[in-house]
Amino acid sequence: MANARTRTGSNLLLDEYWEAGDDRYVDEVLSLTAGKKLKSLADRWMKDSRPFARRTLVAYIADGCDRPHHRPLVKSLFKLAEKAHDDELVGHFMVAFDRLVERKLVEKQRYDWSSRQSLKVRTLVGTGKHPARFWGRNDSAPHFSKATRDYLRRRVLRYFRDIGRKDPVRYGKAIRKTLVLYRDDHLDKPERLLDAWSLLHALYHGSPVLDRHPDGIRVAKGHSLAELEPAPLWPEAWKGSFEDVLALVTTAKSRTVRVFAVQILKAWYPRELGTLTMSRLRPLIASPNEEVQVFAADLLRTAEGISSLSVAEWLELLQIDNPTALGFLCEAIKKHVSPARLTLDQCVDLACSPIAPVAELGLDWAMTKKTAGIKTIESVLRLASARAPRVREAAAKWVVSILSTSKDTRMTHVRDLVDARYDDVRREALQLFERDVRFKDDPALWSALAESPYDDVRAFLLAHLVQREKALGPATLERIWATTILAVHRGSKQKRTALSQIAARIVSHPAEAEPLVGLFGYALRSVRPPERRAALAAVSRAAFQAPALRSAIGRKLPELSLFQEERA
Repeated sequence: MANARTRTGSNLLLDEYWEAGDDRYVDEVLSLTAGKKLKSLADRWMKDSRPFARRTLVAYIADGCDRPHHRPLVKSLFKLAEKAHDDELVGHFMVAFDRLVERKLVEKQRYDWSSRQSLKVRTLVGTGKHPARFWGRNDSAPHFSKATRDYLRRRVLRYFRDIGRKDPVRYGKAIRKTLVLYRDDHLDKPERLLDAWSLLHALYHGSPVLDRHPDGIRVAKGHSLAELEPAPLWPEAWKGSFEDVLALVTTAKSRTVRVFAVQILKAWYPRELGTLTMSRLRPLIASPNEEVQVFAADLLRTAEGISSLSVAEWLELLQIDNPTALGFLCEAIKKHVSPARLTLDQCVDLACSPIAPVAELGLDWAMTKKTAGIKTIESVLRLASARAPRVREAAAKWVVSILSTSKDTRMTHVRDLVDARYDDVRREALQLFERDVRFKDDPALWSALAESPYDDVRAFLLAHLVQREKALGPATLERIWATTILAVHRGSKQKRTALSQIAARIVSHPAEAEPLVGLFGYALRSVRPPERRAALAAVSRAAFQAPALRSAIGRKLPELSLFQEERA
């Protein structure tokens, strides 16, 4: 449904949407502020059997039942739902009415006569946004009074309480459907939870942790909300309902309800939990909610059929985003699966997982495989992208050891590692490059280093540039020095090295002086004094070692006055 508009609704448009079965009808209703007109909608809305009518009615209630001047419509719809014994619709009202009352947590000073001291205590008080009550009939007020809000909460709970007294089975089904509707944003603070009158009665009716007062529920003295344990209204409605309660764990939209369902299952259904198969546990394991993940991890230890899972099923389980369960799954797969059942590629896939236990398992198993042949090398090179840092560091060392000993290693394999995303992999690759006689004199590999976007690779190349100038063309050298000097955030040491190399290159290759002298200009204009001094020293050295270059330096760097006496 679209968000309700703020303009006044159009009666003609309202009727048009109604006849057409257009879902925009609910938006139009929400924008109306004429109480009498709104009240007249209730009867036909409840009696219409079209799915459209039911869908928009549920959406209207889910809005919160607190729109200005909607009091007559809300009360009429609620009474009609009660009269029709429509448990589902009354359940939606229950969720909405639990949001009608809001209190805030404040600190107050209270005098303790026993200790004769003033103490600061935290207590719940009303927000004061709504009048306490209306004395006599009041049709003009836009919102419910505080007294009416309390009454609506109690009345909707009474509806379900009466059902439970007469028919616990019906009550159980109705209340579980209603509990699914509560959302975490409804209960995002402790005070919001304590304001949910019907919810707390449904889940913790008999709990000694809660005190029930006419103005709302409070935490009993000496207790905390963390001590809450299931004490539901009509406990017999929760007996013999294992499947329904288990479904509540995965379908409930609020943590409060999920925790309650988990506690009920552990306390009342331990035998049934012990018989759950892996196929039944998968939805729990894959849950995005932490409390369900922890619950599922405990159940995995006793799950039926875990030892007979296929490799594909194990690998599928290891893809879930549940760190709590994955720790146990890794231990279980070690126990029930031989590494020989997995291919090297499957092991590498596991090693590239962002979850450390899974990645460690994958690397351990990959290291048990034979690593001969180009295809094997290409498989293990994928470990350069492993996302778990400790695993990636160990994997990089292992991959480099394979490359250094294998006769099938190619220059492209080393280049791929040097181009890796992570610096720990590049570090190992550069060390291999430097010490392995097969690669350290390869001109194609040195040229590839010049194309790298990574500072550490450029620094490595810069350190070896004097010995490798012949393998690189003038344009490549200029690009390397330019990227080093123009690095804004780092590389002062590398910049000094580059400036010295540029000076030496200008002296030995005067024909290349024009573009290279321009690089001195960038360093001379740096905001960092050490870089300016290094540039000035380098250009001075070049000028005095090769006097023929002075005219080129003067043209490119007119701000310098190195040769004033000579010109005079």
